Amino acid sequence: MPLVSVIIPAYNYAHYLPFTIDSVVEQSLSDWECLIIDDGSTDNTKDVAEKYSVADRRIKYFYKANGGLSSARNYGLQMAKGKYVIFLDADDMLEKNNLKHLSEFLDNQNGNNAVFGKFVKFYDDGTSEYPWYQEYNYREGLQTDFHSRLVEKNSLPPCAPLSPLSIIKEHNLTFDESLTSYEDWDFWLNLSSYCNFYYIPGENAAARVRFHSGSMSTDNWRMEINQLKVRLELAKSITNKMDNLSNTKGIESSVKTLLYTIADNIAEGSADQARERLEILIGIYPHKKIKILNKKYLLSHPTLFRKCAWLLWERIRNIVCNK
Repeated sequence: MPLVSVIIPAYNYAHYLPFTIDSVVEQSLSDWECLIIDDGSTDNTKDVAEKYSVADRRIKYFYKANGGLSSARNYGLQMAKGKYVIFLDADDMLEKNNLKHLSEFLDNQNGNNAVFGKFVKFYDDGTSEYPWYQEYNYREGLQTDFHSRLVEKNSLPPCAPLSPLSIIKEHNLTFDESLTSYEDWDFWLNLSSYCNFYYIPGENAAARVRFHSGSMSTDNWRMEINQLKVRLELAKSITNKMDNLSNTKGIESSVKTLLYTIADNIAEGSADQARERLEILIGIYPHKKIKILNKKYLLSHPTLFRKCAWLLWERIRNIVCNK
């Protein structure tokens, strides 16, 4: 049994994949398996992955029909045999001491624990690397009230934590395949109910998250609509008063942003897209006051739509979780 399973979901990222796999091969820890899950790629992902799997038996290639990022990660979880697991997207990288640093820490702990170290953003356009982890002011050691912190804000990229595979499988934790973003946040919210999370800084041990024009995070509509889905589902299970308040504020923010995005679509002359997006929003959050916005006149006047969206939202903000 390998100590660490590295799961790499890959869809048409053959040009980035060698950098990602090399960052695993060059790890100072050698006791790992690397599972490349080809999610129905139409480029030469298969050729790249199979070349590596022939050269190194620790690297295993799997092909599946396209089902999305969550589906590929879930397939990887089914195939994984390691004591610990880390999710590395096909355009991201790990610094050379990452797996050794994180796994040694977990090996020395008792109980159910996950751990993460530094994580940084790096860019294709030559922009200076950004120490992303500093935004969240993590203190070294056990992250107390970490679930509540996650309720407030998604604060971990998917490639940062090293997690115990046994706990994931024991509680049948999977990535929600209905989500096209924020699926990792949803996963960490679930895992944090069963695991303590630790932060340990270390040199040459960061997770490196690549940002480029094709990054998911550049699609604001998709990000906000999926955040709303996660928060509405989360609202069903929250019992802590402060968590409920934090989640409700998050729902408010997402709905406002989505309504203003629709107003911008109207202003740009994209009435059909605005109408389609409003129907999507109503389908996810079928509040009567939101439905009032689905009027032909409002959908042809972006300034009025924006004003009405604001006024209506102020009227329903205190009953945001009711329908």
